[in-house]
Amino acid sequence: MSTLNATQADAQALAADTRGALLRRISLLLVVAGILITGYMTYNKLSGQVLPCTNEGIINCSVVENSAWAYVLGVPTAAWGLLAHLTIGAILLFDNRIGFLRDYSVILLFGIVLFGVLYHTYLIYVSLTLLEAVCPWCLAAATVMICQLIVTGIRLRRELAA
Repeated sequence: MSTLNATQADAQALAADTRGALLRRISLLLVVAGILITGYMTYNKLSGQVLPCTNEGIINCSVVENSAWAYVLGVPTAAWGLLAHLTIGAILLFDNRIGFLRDYSVILLFGIVLFGVLYHTYLIYVSLTLLEAVCPWCLAAATVMICQLIVTGIRLRRELAA
């Protein structure tokens, strides 16, 4: 009887580890997507190139790119997003190697990602109400951050339940 219970417990622990590893891999894929999007946006902004966009009607990257909200503290907003994704990636890569991150990485990630989603939400609100234009690249970056919040939220819930 006890051997059967131990085997079931081992199987449940293995399944939980597998789900946790899957969620971590999904987070890493989202980091790569976020770095590609925000890196491309940052490169275009710093090199003075215009993002490929229709620039007709409400879909108008140039209006968004040239607004007062395109920079924060003199740094392009996309560069802050790139820094956020690089930070998330670094935490994910080192969370098993550094003691502090081993204990607090998921909580730290959740805080960073939640801030990112709230800031993206603010920027989308500004785009729709004040600028009356949206940038598909910005919406893609926001979508990646929202997906990251969902995955990190699931990881945090599982960690707190354990």
